[in-house]
Amino acid sequence: MNHFVKSKASVKNKIIAMATMCALCLSACGTDKKVEEEAQKVVRMVENNDMKSLEKLLFETNELSEDEELSDFFETEDEETDDNGVIAKIVAHDSLKIKKITDDKIIYEINSPNLENMLQDVMANEKVTQENFEKSVYDYIELADMKKVKVDVPYTYENKLFTADYATEEFVNGITGNMMSSYQKLVQEMISENSVEDAE
Repeated sequence: MNHFVKSKASVKNKIIAMATMCALCLSACGTDKKVEEEAQKVVRMVENNDMKSLEKLLFETNELSEDEELSDFFETEDEETDDNGVIAKIVAHDSLKIKKITDDKIIYEINSPNLENMLQDVMANEKVTQENFEKSVYDYIELADMKKVKVDVPYTYENKLFTADYATEEFVNGITGNMMSSYQKLVQEMISENSVEDAE
């Protein structure tokens, strides 16, 4: 009789354990699915060249959005369209893939034009003038080699609320082919040159 009771209790414990595991798995699967859905939204932004959504995602909470000169540089000529801004020209060449989702980050693979020296190269070209500067930048983007990078985007998913930080230097550089670094480097060079001139 005792053996029967013990066996019954053992089976009951196994059922409880299995039910707990199933509940945890279902909860995790639900979380993973929600996070993947949110991550895919960004992939679609790039695929569809949805610049309004991308610029809000990348710059609205980033200090780059407060840089008036940078904002002017990326401004589209026609407010009715998003296809003739510098970033839009870059994103048109981009591809974005989700490589992996962990408990606290989304790992993307970004394939974008390699523009880490673009502004320096364009500025150094003696044939570039104020009139053809924009065209020279666009031509550079068209001819640039493509470069793949993996970027981690930290996220949280608590109480069914998803938040992720895409406004990082790493992700912005990935999407823009390191052009942000090129811009910041150029600004520093100009500041240094002005400092030398002032000292003289």
